[in-house]
Amino acid sequence: MEFFLVAAVLGIIPALIAQSKGRSFMAWWLYGFLLFIIALVHSLVIKKDAKVAEQEMIDDGMRKCPFCAEMVRKEAVKCKHCGSDISGQSSLTKIEKTDDEYLEEARKKAGLL
Repeated sequence: MEFFLVAAVLGIIPALIAQSKGRSFMAWWLYGFLLFIIALVHSLVIKKDAKVAEQEMIDDGMRKCPFCAEMVRKEAVKCKHCGSDISGQSSLTKIEKTDDEYLEEARKKAGLL
């Protein structure tokens, strides 16, 4: 009986670590309860869930570039990843241009028009 109580308490450690990385607390608690040593190491080496990491970046004052979907600072005028001008774009703006408009814009940039 004491073994199960200790295992239940120890299972909380990998569960808390995994939860901080965006994973399910209950699933990781069960994993830690059954295989504590393996679950502890596993919880330490797993990466953060991409959606959780993205949400943290948004909370810290970042936004997605509407052209390449990479995270940039809210104050950015130009995307550091794709070089697009994002000064007038908000993070929620959906760009809806036709293929012809994109082609015309590319030609202007290239000096063909």
